[in-house]
Amino acid sequence: MSETDMGIEAELRAAGEAADDALDVGRLALVLAALDRPDVSILAYEEHLAELADAGRRKFEKATAAQRNDADVLSLMLSSLIAGRFNYRGDSETYDDLQNANLMHVIDRRKGLPVSLGVLYLHVGRALGLDLAGLNFPGHFVLRLQAGSTAAIVDPFNRGQTLSSADLLQLIRGIEGPEAKLSPEAYAPVTSREILLRLQNNILGRALKANEFERARDVVTRMIWIAPRRAGLQFELGRLEVHAGHMGAAATAFETCRNMASDDGEMRIAGMAEEALRRLKARLN
Repeated sequence: MSETDMGIEAELRAAGEAADDALDVGRLALVLAALDRPDVSILAYEEHLAELADAGRRKFEKATAAQRNDADVLSLMLSSLIAGRFNYRGDSETYDDLQNANLMHVIDRRKGLPVSLGVLYLHVGRALGLDLAGLNFPGHFVLRLQAGSTAAIVDPFNRGQTLSSADLLQLIRGIEGPEAKLSPEAYAPVTSREILLRLQNNILGRALKANEFERARDVVTRMIWIAPRRAGLQFELGRLEVHAGHMGAAATAFETCRNMASDDGEMRIAGMAEEALRRLKARLN
């Protein structure tokens, strides 16, 4: 591992110990992206994030008090900046391209997944002090912007357009089927850590689908760095270590999963880890 990669690991591990509200989602998404582009300097991408934030501040400074308390006006301000001036958009043509989940590539190509584009909106929103949060909407990442007594749902994939309840219902039915309904959980805000995990989960899913298990193990390891107390991630790491033939590392991961899950009262996954350990020991004996 290079000194650069060691520095990135240290930064991500430090983020794993930090409070959720202290995480800089734009910076950390960029750091995660840099792990897959070790020969490319991160400096120009850091400068671009700063440029986005500075441009947003200049727009915001010109807004009246009434405009700053109107979520629709603020959402239009964000979309005119990110999708308008900087031409970011969803990649509907090559949606499954791994570049869409790497923020450095997203910046290069000006297109990406809903969650990677959402990171850019959140980055600007954080710089402006806006009440902007990602939502736990399944299958398609959206944002909620609140200002004064108003709120707007923003779709970063579709050039920051605002979505009505009818739009969201149509969207979820396109994902889950014609009988799907909007639940309160779909409107629940998620933390910056959850957003980073969701971004990495896109890469993980594609690696598993392509049977790239070593790649998948690397991605899960990164996810554990930023979320070290997630029992489910330890379980997934254990399974991938078994596939790689690293039985000692697999046992450690399953034991860690079992202990974490037991402490948190997640008895189902604790039981799964216990059973995995039993099977692993039977194989070794």
